[in-house]
Amino acid sequence: MRHILTFPIFLILVMASCSPTTKIIKFPTVPDETYANPNLKEFFKGNRNPNIVLRVPNNNDKATSNTSTSKNNDVLYNTIEKELLRENFSVRDRGLFNELLGKAQTSDYSKIKELTNTDIILEVVNIDPSVLYTTNKVTLIGKKGETEQLGYIDYKEKGASVEYKVILVKNNEIAGSYKFNYKPCPSGCELTTFKFTRGNKIELKETVAINTMEEFMKLTTKKLIASFRQ
Repeated sequence: MRHILTFPIFLILVMASCSPTTKIIKFPTVPDETYANPNLKEFFKGNRNPNIVLRVPNNNDKATSNTSTSKNNDVLYNTIEKELLRENFSVRDRGLFNELLGKAQTSDYSKIKELTNTDIILEVVNIDPSVLYTTNKVTLIGKKGETEQLGYIDYKEKGASVEYKVILVKNNEIAGSYKFNYKPCPSGCELTTFKFTRGNKIELKETVAINTMEEFMKLTTKKLIASFRQ
């Protein structure tokens, strides 16, 4: 009778010891690069909700609509502006801003303030939705915790980055510089989600998905605003 009772317990222990291990790929974190000079911080102490314009890499767009840039970039620019509006910034029309600059034919930011009633230019220097991340390490997650081991190949996935420049118009100076990085699968990617070619190579997408990029732009804009108001 004792053997009959202990057999189920033995079976449970064996099954528990053979529980599957999840294999996770964790890509290295690239630190953000942020810099704001004292003048920018001092400006925001007395101006919590300034007049701001978003300046994008294509400087030839005319009032409001922008047909010469890619559709995806337009979506991302609009995402930035929406976040600024949610934080009660007075956002100027970037197309109209560029038209006024074209007519004035000046690069003197102190004069631009008089022409456009703009306090700050937030310039998007570059958006890169195709930053390659790679690692040869695999994290094993089991009942006893996590362990790390070397994989048989290099695991690759696409991440992203965005660079901003902040210009204080009245002072005619670049007062801040920011670069934010997005690594793929911030919490780790399960190994089963990777697609492999016949040559046992990772099948990569060309760029990060647009909906992921939108969330990334929202996050970076919030980080920018938080740094302004510190």
